[in-house]
Amino acid sequence: MNINGNPNGTSGDLKMTGNGQSGGGAFRNVKIMGDAIIHADTECEMFKCLGNSEVKGVLQAGSVSCTGTLKVAGSASGGSFRTQGELRIGGDLSAQSVSISGVMSVDGRVSAEKAKITGELRANADCQMEELVVRGMVDVNGMLNAEQADFKLHGHSRLRELVGSRITVKKGSGMSLFGKLFMGPDGMLTAETIEGDTVELENTKAAVVRGRSVTIGAGCSIGLVEYKDELKQDPEAVVSQSAKTEW
Repeated sequence: MNINGNPNGTSGDLKMTGNGQSGGGAFRNVKIMGDAIIHADTECEMFKCLGNSEVKGVLQAGSVSCTGTLKVAGSASGGSFRTQGELRIGGDLSAQSVSISGVMSVDGRVSAEKAKITGELRANADCQMEELVVRGMVDVNGMLNAEQADFKLHGHSRLRELVGSRITVKKGSGMSLFGKLFMGPDGMLTAETIEGDTVELENTKAAVVRGRSVTIGAGCSIGLVEYKDELKQDPEAVVSQSAKTEW
C-alpha cells in the first residue's frame, strides 16, 4: 500500500495496516499497525504506531506514540513523544514531553521540558531539560543540563557534565522492569563534572562536584568537592579533596 500526503498543506488521515509505504507529506493523523516506511519528511497532528515504523526524513508531530520501534532518519519535533520499545532519532529531538519505556537513541541534541526514561537514554550531543527522571541508565556524549534531575541507576551511566538546580543520583532499588537488561539493581554514574545548587549523590564517580549544598553518599569516589553552604559525606564515600568556597 502506497499513500502520499499533500506537500502543500494538510491532507486527510494516513492509515496503514500490515506492510505499507508512503511518500510522506502533510497529514492530519498517521495511524500504523504493522510495519511501515515513510520515504520523506512527514508532518501531522498525531503519529501513532503499533509495530515498526521508519521515517526517512524529518518528523514533525503534535503527538507521537509508538509501541514497538520508531526510527527517524532526520530530526524530530513535537508536543509529546511516548514510546514503549525503541526510539531512534538521526538528528535532533525537540519536544515538550518525552516518555520512553525502553531505549531512546538520539544522534543530535535533545531538548525537552519534561523527560522520563525508564530504560536507557543515549545521546551524541548536549541534552537540555527542565525536568528529567531516569530509571535505568544514560550515555550522553556531552553536557546534560536539567533544572531538576532525578536518577535511579541500573547499570553503568556515563556523561561529560551534569548541570542543574537540584540533582539527585541514587542507586536503583529492587529489580526494575529492565533489571535483567541493565545488570540488576545497582548502577554507577561516571562524569567529569557535576554542578548544581543542591546535589545528592550515590554510586557516582566524578572528577569535580560543585554545589551550594552537597551530599556525597555511599559508593561515591570524587576527586574534588567545592561547596558553599554544606557538605555531608558518607563514611563509605571517598573524597580526595574538599573546599568551602564563596561563589
